[in-house]
Amino acid sequence: MNGSKLCIVILLFVSIPVQASHRALLFNDKATEILVDLIPDFVVAVNNESRGIENPGERSLIITGMRSTINSLLREQPTPTQFADGFKILVDEYYSKSGMTAFGSRLDSADQITSFQYLLREEDKLPVRFAWSGETATEPMTPAAAAGMYTTIGVQWQGIESNPWLWQRGLSSEGGWDAPNRGCLGDDLPAKPGVDPVKVKQVLEICPDFESPIVQSVMRGMQAGWRIVGMHGVGSHGFRIFIQKLEEAMERNPGVMSLDYVRKSRHGFAHGTLTGAVPDVVEGLVKYNIYVPINLRRALAIEPDNIRQNYGEPGWKFLGPIKTLLDAGVKVVGEGEIFQPDPETYFDLMDVYVNREIAKGDNVRKTAPEVFGDGDVYTPEEGVDRVV
Repeated sequence: MNGSKLCIVILLFVSIPVQASHRALLFNDKATEILVDLIPDFVVAVNNESRGIENPGERSLIITGMRSTINSLLREQPTPTQFADGFKILVDEYYSKSGMTAFGSRLDSADQITSFQYLLREEDKLPVRFAWSGETATEPMTPAAAAGMYTTIGVQWQGIESNPWLWQRGLSSEGGWDAPNRGCLGDDLPAKPGVDPVKVKQVLEICPDFESPIVQSVMRGMQAGWRIVGMHGVGSHGFRIFIQKLEEAMERNPGVMSLDYVRKSRHGFAHGTLTGAVPDVVEGLVKYNIYVPINLRRALAIEPDNIRQNYGEPGWKFLGPIKTLLDAGVKVVGEGEIFQPDPETYFDLMDVYVNREIAKGDNVRKTAPEVFGDGDVYTPEEGVDRVV
């Protein structure tokens, strides 16, 4: 065992960390002292990746990314070959059986990127065509390093034409904008009567924090010419803010960010569970050719309770209005997820988009919809035919 791993093992033994949630660990002072000695940038790195928590680094509250770093120091790291073997198993057991021949996802660690590039060099192909988006600014690092990361390395996004097996499709920031069940809706969808608007608009809803180095890194990258893709885009006002920031970037860098360049970039998001079809937002989405992925399985699984509790009847118009958006000229993408594949049915997510029916049950996260058969139907007028 090398010195760093021994130090971490001692740290864990001395501290007995408390599991605060699925996202965090809480260490005592002695453990933190050892940890800061091992990782000098610990405090600023934790604060950099945190949201809605006051100075967690000083308080020894270890957030997701730093937990991953500590886990990496504790365990023997897989070689690129071992990582590639695991990827092949994932393709054999999930992707192929679900009918997937191409896959897009975020990569947020150097080990992931290294392994995929290694496999491509060794075999001249991957088990599945893979479009990856960079999210490495969320790695534990100083705020200055995170904020300037994507402008420092240069604009590198590509299309499938550059390499049909592995291509860099743009920048991501999973939690940097808003989130499912916590969409940024602003004044588009007020809290319903009898519900405290402060709790809904200032506590529940998440809107982008432009003081965050991670958000700054993505905005600076966009201004330099990076494509933004895979970033959470859930609520209507969140899309409006993105359009405003895109227009600011075009004004600041007109030599690169022409209207033609922006439209060809096909900026895109993730999840789109409560997008609505607000006229000024729709106008911007169409003008700049912004793609709106909508994960309808997730939308129908989690947002109805949110609508009933916090927004009331007007909220239903915001629930994945796919047909309305398509009819308005917006590019809508059906977003899929990896679930236990049905051995007899490819593309079983299609049923949700056509029938907008879902039932909750024990099979959550294994099949899509969560339970086949009779369930609740939500806004059936937004159902699409498979020919659309």
